[in-house]
Amino acid sequence: MDLFPVTRWSLIARLPDQPQQVATLIALYADAVGAYVARRLAGERPERVADIVQEVLLDLLTRPEVLARAAPGEGSRFRYYLMDLAWSSARNALRRARTHDRGGAAMTTDLPAPEHALMDRVWATSVIQAAFDTVRAQAAAGALDPEALAIMTENLVEGRGLRDIASERGWSLATCQRRCATARCALQEAMCERLRLAGELGTDEDPAAACALLLRAAAQG
Repeated sequence: MDLFPVTRWSLIARLPDQPQQVATLIALYADAVGAYVARRLAGERPERVADIVQEVLLDLLTRPEVLARAAPGEGSRFRYYLMDLAWSSARNALRRARTHDRGGAAMTTDLPAPEHALMDRVWATSVIQAAFDTVRAQAAAGALDPEALAIMTENLVEGRGLRDIASERGWSLATCQRRCATARCALQEAMCERLRLAGELGTDEDPAAACALLLRAAAQG
């Protein structure tokens, strides 16, 4: 996924001097980090996984100086650095938990290395889910046509063709396409806003291309 939007590293470099920015940034990535850690800990008890995810997020919140060490480079992404840190923290937490299970006996736990393809998928999924939450709220508030949202959901999520959707509703194909496009524009803007807040989309990058990549990445996982 080397075509993902690059990180705005200047935002990351300011983290040690901006504690509130740390909390905001971790909140933006929390769902993706949690999903990534949970996927890597598949097979562990669900309650243990939940505890470790919470421990990891708290650990990240208290380490702005470590987060700020992320740096640009070939193929570098802040989400990779952040999830590498999260996985390291999760492995340490799992070792402590397993040691406790063994009555305090030290235990070495060999766990897989980070997996960037999985990081891309969980990040993409988290952005899309948050964007859908935003457009659903817009529809509930009357800022977006609920029918347009329903059409887009059927087309994008359920994979139904617009011609079939239009026929079912007794509309022309053009009308259905227009309503779907309205909702897709709102979804794209919500996705882009989240990418911008996370420093993953610069002003010189194509929002439509970035969102298309997110959708393809999420579909792979």
